[in-house]
Amino acid sequence: MNTVPGMQLGRRSVLRGGLGVTAGMMLTPLAAGTSHAATRALYRGCVGEDVRALQKQLATKGYWCGTADGDFGELTQQATWAVQKQNGLTRDGVVGPLTRTALANGTLPKPVGGAGSRVEVHLRKQLFLVVRDGRTTRVLNTSTGNNQYYWLNGVRHLAVTPTGSWKVYSTYSKGWQWGPLGNLYRPMYYNSGWAVHGSAKIPPWPDSHGCSRLSTRAMDMIWSTGTMALGTRVTIATGA
Repeated sequence: MNTVPGMQLGRRSVLRGGLGVTAGMMLTPLAAGTSHAATRALYRGCVGEDVRALQKQLATKGYWCGTADGDFGELTQQATWAVQKQNGLTRDGVVGPLTRTALANGTLPKPVGGAGSRVEVHLRKQLFLVVRDGRTTRVLNTSTGNNQYYWLNGVRHLAVTPTGSWKVYSTYSKGWQWGPLGNLYRPMYYNSGWAVHGSAKIPPWPDSHGCSRLSTRAMDMIWSTGTMALGTRVTIATGA
């Protein structure tokens, strides 16, 4: 199987994506007079004006990727995964013809909590939604409980993210907070020890002990924009 240099494939990208890895990377023949740069596959490590255009399109469509700087880094990869998750594509982080089409023509995931404003985590697709007045306005990649057993203080637990609706009851704004299961970046607690928090590792599959992981810069954005705060409604749902 051919791979793109620098591309990062997850251990479940093929199985969970529903399409072969090569499908997301096949390039259609170029039309006469069309430059390769206009249609090249983009992935982490790419730089250029086509990356900047992609970043602007992601932002316009509602997939947060930070600043459009022309550098395909972590945030652009996270946003690409979110597009691929929403559209049932292989979660390979490569923007090829299928992902381009999905981004151009696809729709954002629909919220499940009805009217009002809140954040939602959709477990099936592993997506984090910002909902305003009953409408999805922003989507991010997230990673939740991996449904594997782990031990804590001599007790065996199952790493699950329970479904339900709660409100943020505790926050930690200073940066990294130590926890018995690992460090959490600027967490927002909504249900006992479950939180939305930043992490150094947010793969495109469930990988946490039960919390909803986001990138550290996404958590900074959530804090700075007031997307979440004390009292914010947090809905965890299976999703579509």
